[in-house]
Amino acid sequence: MMKRIWMFACLFTLAACVVKPPVQEMAEARSAVKAAQQVSDFTPKSTTYLKSAEKALKQASEAIEQKKYARARLKAQEAKEKAQKAAKISQKDH
Repeated sequence: MMKRIWMFACLFTLAACVVKPPVQEMAEARSAVKAAQQVSDFTPKSTTYLKSAEKALKQASEAIEQKKYARARLKAQEAKEKAQKAAKISQKDH
């Protein structure tokens, strides 16, 4: 009986993580994209990463509207990583 309660508690905790909108991840992604957009010197490579980041951020927003929070979380993380890469490439090349 105790094992079942423990398993239920674990499943409930896991489900709670998935059903909540990724507010923090979205804020971080938006911030990273905004920072990358403000870099003045773009290279073709950094532009590709920035466009990819913007696309991933849009997909994350759409996933939130559809209440697909796990997908939204992944897309927000992808947007953040690509935006950071775009900014880093631009700063490194100039």
